[in-house]
Amino acid sequence: MGTETAARAAPQRRTIFIEKAFQLRFIGKVTAVILLGTGLTGGLLYLLADKEFGRAFYSAHYQARSSWELLLPAVLVASFVSMCVVALLAIFLTLYDSHRIGGPLYRFKANLERVGRGDLTLVTRLRDGDELQSLTEAMNAMTRALADKVSGIREAEQEVHRALEAARGGAGDSFDALERAAEGLRERIQEFQVEG
Repeated sequence: MGTETAARAAPQRRTIFIEKAFQLRFIGKVTAVILLGTGLTGGLLYLLADKEFGRAFYSAHYQARSSWELLLPAVLVASFVSMCVVALLAIFLTLYDSHRIGGPLYRFKANLERVGRGDLTLVTRLRDGDELQSLTEAMNAMTRALADKVSGIREAEQEVHRALEAARGGAGDSFDALERAAEGLRERIQEFQVEG
């Protein structure tokens, strides 16, 4: 029993792709940024190194230097430019994609708070292009199911009141306690909004 409880308390995720389409698009974008940075570094390094070697070899005052001395400025400039371009692209990509996830998470949090306060008329909507659309559908289904259950409770409470009215003519004292309980039930149920 103790190991069974421990196993339920700490579930281990085995599924890596949860929102497969989004994750594959994100991986593709990151890979494209990396490939662009690598290509930019290689291209700049080639152009700058070619220029530096050409200047050194064709100079009338050529002095033999090590290849590292010739390449160092080219490597530094190419690396710096590539790093700046890749960093800007990574920042843009992160902000753009995190907004497409963060926005829906903010909306879910706000809507769950409203449901917690008893508003079961709520329909969650996201912008076109936002991620987590399947979670929106599940949240809306949950809210509809809760609204249906609360409507059923309200109908049952109304039946209790009708039965109390019908039985009122007989033993009034025994039914007073039942009527107070039914009224308490009504007050609790009134906390939920199920009609828009």
